[in-house]
Formats: sequence, C-alpha cells, structure tokens
Amino acid sequence: MRAALIGVALLAAAPARAAAPAAVKLTLAERQVVTLEFDRPVARVAVTDPDLLDVRARGSRVEVSGRRGGRASLEIAFEDGATVVYEVAVAPAARRAGAGEGAISLAVGEERRFRAPGVARVLVEENGVARVRVEGETVTVSGIAPGTTSVVLVDASGARTTRAIAVR
Repeated sequence: MRAALIGVALLAAAPARAAAPAAVKLTLAERQVVTLEFDRPVARVAVTDPDLLDVRARGSRVEVSGRRGGRASLEIAFEDGATVVYEVAVAPAARRAGAGEGAISLAVGEERRFRAPGVARVLVEENGVARVRVEGETVTVSGIAPGTTSVVLVDASGARTTRAIAVR
C-alpha cells in the first residue's frame, strides 16, 4: 500500500507533458510531388509507411511524393525541438492510359491540345518534362525536356484520369 502511495505521489509530482500537436491533413494523388517549406531547418522526418511516401528533407524544405494509394502519418521535427505531424492520404489513380489510349507523344518545344470537359485540377508527375495549362475545357501540354511523365486530370467530383506523356 505504501509503495502504491509513493508511486501516486511521484506521478502527481511529475511535470505534465504537452499535448500532442493536431495533425495537418495533406492529400496527394498517386505520383504527385508536393514541397513543404518551413521557416526553420528540418532536423529529421519519420513516416509510418515508407512504401507509401517518398520523403526528402533539405534545409527548411521537405519534398513528399505519393507512391501508391493509402494513408500514412508524416512527422517533421525541427532543430529547436518543435514538431509538426501530417496525416497524408494518397489517392490512387482511377485509370491509367495505356501506351496507345490517351498517350501523348511530342517533341521538345511542341504543344498538343486536347479537350477535358469538367476538369477542375491538373497534376503533373514530373514538372521538368512537360508544362501543362488549362483554359476552360482545353488542356495544353508543352514539351520542355526529353523524358516521360504523366498528367492526372481531376474533375469536380474527384474522379481522376491519368494520361502518359513522352517528350522526345
């Protein structure tokens, strides 16, 4: 009994821990890359599912890329001891265009246009290969450098269509 009372007294005397920070929600499409920028250097990053996310920290920036559909937690710790937690949801691509279906092949400096009725958002896998812009229902793809990439078209309901792009 006396040992139990001492244990309770020690717990009561211990300083209270700070409440865990609320998680920030972050939603990505499969193969989308997002760069998080902070006002101080990042000391370390930890992710609950390294097969779901690719994470790279450099200075005060963290690059996060969704590899496949799913959910994971990402914790970023700063040199001053502060942390921020992200609950990351990666939405899988709804449909991938095959080599012939919807695939776009163009040369560096060339542009291609196609209609995408109802498109609300466009995500580009690798920005250094092609530039994409939307005007109304028309999507314009411009070849910037040789390589392959894909563009994910997202409509207002969140449905996604992926088109392969090859720049030669």
